[in-house]
Amino acid sequence: MIISYYLRLRPLVALSFLLFCSAHLFAVDSQEVRILVDDDYPPYSYIENGKVKGIYIDFIRQVSRELAPNYHIRFLPLPWKRALMLVEQGKELAILPPYKHPETRPFISHYSEKIGLEEVVVLCHKNVRLVDYFSQNKNSKPLSLGINAGYILLNDKYSKAVKLGTILLESNKSTEHNVEKLLKRRIDCYINDKTSTLLVLKDALAQNDMPNNADFIVMETISSQSAHIGFSKEYVKNFTDFELFLGELNNAIKQISNQQRTTDSVEQ
Repeated sequence: MIISYYLRLRPLVALSFLLFCSAHLFAVDSQEVRILVDDDYPPYSYIENGKVKGIYIDFIRQVSRELAPNYHIRFLPLPWKRALMLVEQGKELAILPPYKHPETRPFISHYSEKIGLEEVVVLCHKNVRLVDYFSQNKNSKPLSLGINAGYILLNDKYSKAVKLGTILLESNKSTEHNVEKLLKRRIDCYINDKTSTLLVLKDALAQNDMPNNADFIVMETISSQSAHIGFSKEYVKNFTDFELFLGELNNAIKQISNQQRTTDSVEQ
């Protein structure tokens, strides 16, 4: 009778063993890929109540699900300048969301497919005559232009004005810090992504009981820039089968992007 019971039980034991082995193999084979993200760049990536959130974060989370079970993406939010430094030193693999600047950031050797498109603008106090600062005739006082630390946004015209000394760059930690300085008239203008800038400006005006933004004008659109995941030149040397991972990542990004475009078309 005991033998009969054992024979009936044996298939269940075998099945349990196989399920255990499968789970164990899944855990071993799933490789974690850590991506540094800007911790203060709403609405794209930011920290709220201790959690990393944002448009790009949600997008890459969908991508991560497509990469399973081979890879799992984890985010590490940091100040942008520190994140760039760690990638440059080869201490971290990836960073999100840099624009493509191969000449000024040679330490980033690979970029993912595009994950977003951003419109870079210059926001100023309404009484600023921006055109005056691009001539050879220096003004008595240079224009103070706020920019996020570690960001590369200037086009040739603005770079030349900085060299001439007619525009003075003021590097600050984040969009919030720059907008705060703009409200307090400690800078004349601020350059950054349009969506992020106007969102933070709206919140800052509300917090300061300044309900309308008529005192501030988007003076100029500098460029449209695509955002990507950038990969450290030094770190990828030690990443086994990096090209295979990058290929799977890019395929997943294109798949999610196509799904979103289809959904947007249907909704319209």
